[in-house]
Amino acid sequence: MSELTVLFLDNQLAQSCALVAVLLSLRIALVHLIKRNRAILTEAQRHWITSVKNSSWLIIVFGLLAIWWPELSEFAISIAAVTLALVIATKELILCFSGAMLRAGTGAFTIGDWIEVGAHQGEVIDYNMLNTTLQELDKTPNSYSFTGRTIVIPNSLFLSESIKNLNFFKRYVFHRFSITIEPYLNIAAMPRWIISEIETLSADFIEIARRYNTFIEHRTGVDIAGPEPRVMISTNEYAKSIVTVIIFCPTEKAVELEQYITQGVLERIYHVRETADIGITDQWKQGL
Repeated sequence: MSELTVLFLDNQLAQSCALVAVLLSLRIALVHLIKRNRAILTEAQRHWITSVKNSSWLIIVFGLLAIWWPELSEFAISIAAVTLALVIATKELILCFSGAMLRAGTGAFTIGDWIEVGAHQGEVIDYNMLNTTLQELDKTPNSYSFTGRTIVIPNSLFLSESIKNLNFFKRYVFHRFSITIEPYLNIAAMPRWIISEIETLSADFIEIARRYNTFIEHRTGVDIAGPEPRVMISTNEYAKSIVTVIIFCPTEKAVELEQYITQGVLERIYHVRETADIGITDQWKQGL
């Protein structure tokens, strides 16, 4: 065995540097191989890249522990004191690691899922032992669109906030919206017209919606409402009429359907009102 090899085997610093260099080079090569010079990555590619990055760091940590373990074992008492100091000084980091373990243990979400954590809502595009990166979803009610911003949240947030997985709503959603109408306008015929319009507009996706609704029931084990549209009429504190519509539809069509129904309701109601006003005016003129 050459002197250089003996020196390398006896030099733990050299072994550590070699381990880190080899693993980081291998990680860079694997990430480049997965990306294949593509500008836009698929969910599967982002999942593999995240797995490669996290696995490389784990191997580096355990490899360094294996290399330095003989020295560490000789100073167990000192290490215990240092560890206590590190725990106090790195409390937030430990909470982040704990949050990552909670996520991994519960399988709360994975790459590509829509989640809501506290005040943050978005699609998961990356995560590691310290933080999770989200492509932010607009918090405006029922918009279902991306803001273009990314959010990096510490994993420690998972220990203090509930994690809401919105992945079922990534394709289909129970979209709920309300239309406020003046109390003197007649809306008795509106529910029937709204349901008729929704049934016409949803003819091309209603069967898929029924199957997806059944899939959600089987996946969650909860009996949820069917995909049929529902219309409810109520009033608010100002005695105005509130028409509430609930539809089960593709997420990307939700806002479009809401705008169409809202515009149709307002046009029909106010057209009827204008027609009635014209009739009253004609009768008044005839009386003169």
